[in-house]
Amino acid sequence: MSSQLSEKLQVEKTCTEVSKLNSKSKSSIDSEDESLECDLDDDDDEDEEILLPLQEILTSSRQPELGTLEGDCLENLSQNTMSPSLKLPLSKPPVVSQVSYVNSLEHILKEKEESKRVDELEKQLQEDIQRTETNSSDGDEEEDTFADGDLSEEHRAFIKRFSITAHAIPDYHPGEDIFDLAMSGKIFNQHNLDLRNFYFIPQNPIEKLLLSSGAAQQLSLAVHGFLSSAYSRIVCPIPILRWLFQMMSVHSDYCVSTQILDKLMEIILKNASISDEQSKPWIPSLADVSAVFVNMGVAFRSLFPLQHLQPNFNECDILSHVQETVSKKELRGDLLTTRPAFTAVPETNLINVIKFLGFCITVCQGGYTDQEIVLLLLSLFKISLEKQLKQIPLIDFQCLFVKLLKSIKDWDAKMPELCLAVNELSSQHHNLLWLVQLVPSWIIRGRQVRRRLSLVIISKLLNQNHVRIPDTSDEQMSLLRQYLVCMKPSNLLKMTRERLEQQNDVSGEHLHSDLEQQTYYLVYILLHLVSEASFFDVVNSNQREHLLKLCGALDKHIKCDIREDVRLFYRSKVKGLVARIYGKWQDMIQNTRPTQGKLHDFWEPDL
Repeated sequence: MSSQLSEKLQVEKTCTEVSKLNSKSKSSIDSEDESLECDLDDDDDEDEEILLPLQEILTSSRQPELGTLEGDCLENLSQNTMSPSLKLPLSKPPVVSQVSYVNSLEHILKEKEESKRVDELEKQLQEDIQRTETNSSDGDEEEDTFADGDLSEEHRAFIKRFSITAHAIPDYHPGEDIFDLAMSGKIFNQHNLDLRNFYFIPQNPIEKLLLSSGAAQQLSLAVHGFLSSAYSRIVCPIPILRWLFQMMSVHSDYCVSTQILDKLMEIILKNASISDEQSKPWIPSLADVSAVFVNMGVAFRSLFPLQHLQPNFNECDILSHVQETVSKKELRGDLLTTRPAFTAVPETNLINVIKFLGFCITVCQGGYTDQEIVLLLLSLFKISLEKQLKQIPLIDFQCLFVKLLKSIKDWDAKMPELCLAVNELSSQHHNLLWLVQLVPSWIIRGRQVRRRLSLVIISKLLNQNHVRIPDTSDEQMSLLRQYLVCMKPSNLLKMTRERLEQQNDVSGEHLHSDLEQQTYYLVYILLHLVSEASFFDVVNSNQREHLLKLCGALDKHIKCDIREDVRLFYRSKVKGLVARIYGKWQDMIQNTRPTQGKLHDFWEPDL
């Protein structure tokens, strides 16, 4: 009985526990369902709170604490969710910047407005500058620009502060207008040059064939080798050679002019080998050369500009040669109504004439007198100043100068006369420097002319024409040192301003700057001339002492007087030239022994 009672109690106990467990699990499930429903309801509420109007979102962006609240809600939502797939990653809430998007856009708009204003000011400034340049080209640069008040004070200060003067000292000489192309071909041209009008009497069948042909056929026979073969064993008559010389100078075709030059040199070379000592080969006279240059468009007064150096013929004598070279039809008409022979400076014809003259001087030495050589040199120097020949290398001119200088017999008498005459060919200092540098420096006589001519021009530019140029090198170096002291830029500027004030030509600030630019331009040319005048083949001990003094004077009076400025490039250009000249002199000094009895040379200050 007791065992049955105990089993019965055990069964009832077990049933009781099972029922408790069932009721407990049911209550837990119900609670979980309730909590889930509560969470879903909360989600719906949160969705309704998040979907706010745009204005409220922009307003709430200014409250940094809202981000923290939204982060807490998301964290609660993830913790209350039962499914792992619905949990969101827990992260640190983002840090909200104190500068809002509204402020950034306002800042960008403000910067854009400022940049637009700067662009407008820059455009206005450019227009003002262009208007200033236009007024200056009309001759009223300062008066029209600033008197009308178009530029503001700010613009004036900007232009004054940042304006740069870069072209005050040009690289090329200005040159002169030597050729008058409207007058070219007025004496003769390639169409009216006829051998039948040279009063030439034929002596053989070849010459009869030439005279029976027309002008075009005559030229064709000459170019294609008929004349060179015909006169290979006999001397060619002078009228034929003069006709070829004139045709070469005026023919517009480059190839034809060059072919005529070749045939001319070939014929004259054969004539030189055939002729004996008594009969020299023909070369063009000074009158023939002058007629050719005048026919190219060079005025007679430009060929011989100096009154005290004139040839034994005049312009009327040259024009009278028209009767020998121009057809009768042209003589009856007005020569001035014919069309010009050239539309541009005839470089090819000019160079061919120069080459032919050099060939003639080589073949026939002594064909020109010393006076004719001086006149021919002056004419060639004047022609070289033509503006359209500035950037052309005149090598053929220099080769002819070498032969002409070597052909002068009385050198000691003619060389000073030549230098004084060349000095008067132009009044512009840069043109005179060009003439000095055109003299060939690879021969002794050429270097002598360069040194003496440089001293003559320096004396002229410094208004000291009364000074006599010495002959010895020591005296020339002493004179050069005196000139170098007078080249101080500040002193030259002061003297120029005082001279203009006496003439009542000074007015305005802009004229002061122009005077300074002109002064430094002059100093730049003078320093080049100083460099030419101080060049010697061999530097002895005496010249070494002079070079040391020149270095001291250059450093004291020129270099130390120049204050460089980034806006005034011409000052730096002059100072750079000073450095080059100083370095060249130092190189000459280092390559020369010191004075006898001295170990070193020391600079002695000027007293």
